[in-house]
Amino acid sequence: MATITRGYRFTLARMAVADTVRRPWRLGLLAAGIAVAGAATFASLVFQTSIRRSLDQSLLRLGADALVLPAGVVANLTPVLLTVEPSRATLETDTIDRIAGLPVVERAAGQRTLQLADASGHLPVDVVIFDAATDFTVRPWIVESLDRPFMGGDVIVGGRRPERLGERFTMQGVELVVHARLGLTGSGPFERSLFMTGDTADRLADAGCVDAAGASLTRGAITAPSGVLIRLAAGRGPDELRFAMATMSDVGVSTGNGSQIDVRQSVAALAQSSLALLVVCLLAPAVLEGVAYTGMLAERRRELGLMLSLGLRRRDIVMVVAVEAAVAALAGGLVGVVVAATVLAAFMRTVGFVLVRREIPFVAPDMTECLWYGVVSLLLVTAAAVVAAMAAAALAAGREAWALVRDEGS
Repeated sequence: MATITRGYRFTLARMAVADTVRRPWRLGLLAAGIAVAGAATFASLVFQTSIRRSLDQSLLRLGADALVLPAGVVANLTPVLLTVEPSRATLETDTIDRIAGLPVVERAAGQRTLQLADASGHLPVDVVIFDAATDFTVRPWIVESLDRPFMGGDVIVGGRRPERLGERFTMQGVELVVHARLGLTGSGPFERSLFMTGDTADRLADAGCVDAAGASLTRGAITAPSGVLIRLAAGRGPDELRFAMATMSDVGVSTGNGSQIDVRQSVAALAQSSLALLVVCLLAPAVLEGVAYTGMLAERRRELGLMLSLGLRRRDIVMVVAVEAAVAALAGGLVGVVVAATVLAAFMRTVGFVLVRREIPFVAPDMTECLWYGVVSLLLVTAAAVVAAMAAAALAAGREAWALVRDEGS
């Protein structure tokens, strides 16, 4: 019995597809309307991702909201808090974990700053040791880098350093490779520093390198942070941070520009509101299909009445209409995604190229992500259209068969 039922419904589905293809003008008009919604949905997903990532990168370039230093150390604050000034004073190794656990803190990144003697042993070189897993102030400023992962022995150079990308140079006998260069930030210490991770710093310590004062580096000294850069949680301010850290007597807190913190948090909240655009894009095919099928089913009242008179159940009629709507939605959605992808490709080759030339961050999804967004857009638009058509079919098939056949009512 189950096999017969499945065959019966498969036959109905084939009839629905044949009936849809037999009326190309109606299919074309429906598909054209849905294509617009599909293109808008795909473009919304891609642009939302691009804008969110670009904003994240731009906001990260605003630097940290606060800087935690050992008690008694005075911070030389710059317009943006990007790095810690070189200092012999350090914090306890567990300080980062204690700070990161505070409710007012969203992110905490420790840095160890040193002044090392150069190859000749005379001029001091500012070196910043950062943790790649927690960093949010160094890598956002990268403007060019090698096309490979950041590895041990690699360094990042400030915007005013003489080294070039990919250049190999030695520091007290240890060979280093310039993996990336930073843009100009306007922050003096940031411009002239070398940035490296802990494993590269360990190589310097193992090679017996010395600082500008002639003291040998040790792994233990490198591990202890010189300071901690903090990004505050949404809606939290500097005063709340100071209150939360009032019990930590071994540290001092210096905060950045309060208006800068407000701007970053406001823009971040505004970026989240772009989800409303996606909801509107999904409502468009639903409303279109609902209105279109309400009108078409009103014209097909006699057909529906005859189908009910022949013994078809109302849910079978709804299934037939759903198949018709799915064919139109899939066709229109696919066309819409292709058109939107073409427009986006042209956008990246024109406006996107100009943004890159002017060093304005615009982080577009890669090809794999775009393909996934295309599939998601197609499924979402199709689902919205089918649900709306099924609702219209359920209302139309809910009337009595004799009333539909006699063409009574509207």
